[in-house]
Amino acid sequence: MSDYRDKASIEIPLELHGDDGANRKRLAQELNEMKRQPLSAAPAVSKGFRGVLVKVATLTTVVFLAVLAYGGIYYYENVNGSQSGNKVVVLVSVGDNLDTLANRLAKESVISSSTVFRIYVALHRSTVLQPGIYYFQRDEPYSKIMGQIKAGPSSVRLTIIPGWNVSQIASVVSKIPSHNAKQFIDATVETKALSSPYLGSATTVEGLLYPDTYFVSPLESDTQIIQTALDRFEQVAAEIGLSPGRTYNGLSAYQLITAASIVQKEATTTTDMAKVARVILNRLSVGMNLQMDSTVRYATGNFSGSLTLAQLHSSSPYNTYANAGLPPTPISEPSVDALEAVMHPAKGSWLYFVALKGHTSESFFNTFSEQQQAIAQAGGVA
Repeated sequence: MSDYRDKASIEIPLELHGDDGANRKRLAQELNEMKRQPLSAAPAVSKGFRGVLVKVATLTTVVFLAVLAYGGIYYYENVNGSQSGNKVVVLVSVGDNLDTLANRLAKESVISSSTVFRIYVALHRSTVLQPGIYYFQRDEPYSKIMGQIKAGPSSVRLTIIPGWNVSQIASVVSKIPSHNAKQFIDATVETKALSSPYLGSATTVEGLLYPDTYFVSPLESDTQIIQTALDRFEQVAAEIGLSPGRTYNGLSAYQLITAASIVQKEATTTTDMAKVARVILNRLSVGMNLQMDSTVRYATGNFSGSLTLAQLHSSSPYNTYANAGLPPTPISEPSVDALEAVMHPAKGSWLYFVALKGHTSESFFNTFSEQQQAIAQAGGVA
C-alpha cells in the first residue's frame, strides 16, 4: 500500500455545503499536517528513559566485572591455599581417577572445592594417578598436590622390633590403611599360602618374620607383607650360614630358631646372649626343664606383670616349667645376634642365670644354691 503522502495533491471529490471554502481550507491544513509526520514513526523515547537504560547497562557491566574478579580471587585462593592444616593420609585404590581423588580431597579438607581443582587439572597437563598412599596437608597449594601425584604414592614404614611376636606386629600393621590386626594374625597361620624353607610343617610364621624396617604399600595384602619378612629372614639366615637342612649343637634349624627366640626375650644385653644360649643347651642336654618365664608369658599373654602361681602351672605346651624341651614354636622374632648366639654359644657349664639387683647384665651359675646366694647378697633381682 502506498503512503498517504503520495496522494496529498489529489482532488477530494466531496460534496461540500455551506461555507465550502472554509471546509476546503481546513482539510488542506490537516493533509499538510499529516504529510509532515515521519514514515512508520516509532514513539519518541524520553531523555529520562534513555538515562535509565544507560544506568542498567553500566550496572550489568559492573556486576559482571565484580563476579569475574571474585571468581579470579576465589580460584587464586583455592589454588594457592595456606598449607596451615594437619597432614591427611589419602588412599588411592585401583580404578580411582582424578575426579574420585578430587572428591576425596575435598572431603578431607585438603582442598576447598573439587570443581576448582578439576579446572586446575584441566588447565595443566594430564597426570597418571597411581594407586597407593599419599600424604597431603589440609589447604595445601594445588601445585604441591599435583607434584605429589606426579611423584607417585608413598610407602609406609613398618618396623619389626627384635623380640616382638606376631600379635605385636599385627598391632603395628593395623595402623596401615586398609589393614587390621585380626586379618594379619589370620594370615600368619595360613602357611600354605606362604613360602619359606624354614616353615616345614609349622602352623605359624612366628619366629620367621625377620626384625627389620620395611617399606610397604597399603595396597599390599597381609600375605605379601608376611612373605616379604619371610624372604628377608631367609636372606639373613643364608648370610650367617644358617641352613634349613642342617643341625646345630643337636638342634634342627627350626629348633635353633625357637631357642633363639627365647634367648632374645631372656638376655638383658646382646653380650649375654651367647651365655643364655649355653644355659638353654645345657638344660636340654641333661633333660632339665627350661623353666623360662618368657615362654609362660607368651602362653598367658602376661608380658609385663608378675607371673602368678596359676600361670606358672598352666597346661599350655609353651609353659617350659611344666613341659620338657623347647616350646612347639618360636615365641618371638629373633635378631641375627640371637640366632648366632645359638649357633655359636659361649663355653660354660652354667644351668642358671639371673639379673641381679644393681647389675646391668646377667649373672650365670652352675647350681641353684649359687644363684640363690648371689640373689641374697645383691638384695634381690633387677
